[in-house]
Amino acid sequence: MRVREAAARLEVSPATVYALVASGRLRCYRVGMGRGCIRISDDQLAAYLESAEPVARPAPTPAPRLRLKHLRLP
Repeated sequence: MRVREAAARLEVSPATVYALVASGRLRCYRVGMGRGCIRISDDQLAAYLESAEPVARPAPTPAPRLRLKHLRLP
């Protein structure tokens, strides 16, 4: 599949797919002379999705309690 098709499947921009390919996290093959056209197989995309770790979101920290020394509450 082409980069645009892979981006659509991953629901990201084509620039993100190019960055993943450049970093080596998403494997691909090239077709043609010179640099060639990037093609990504279904197996390569599946391997990337298996290796991708889910993003762990940190627990929200409570807001610091305001200390207003100049106010006195009854």
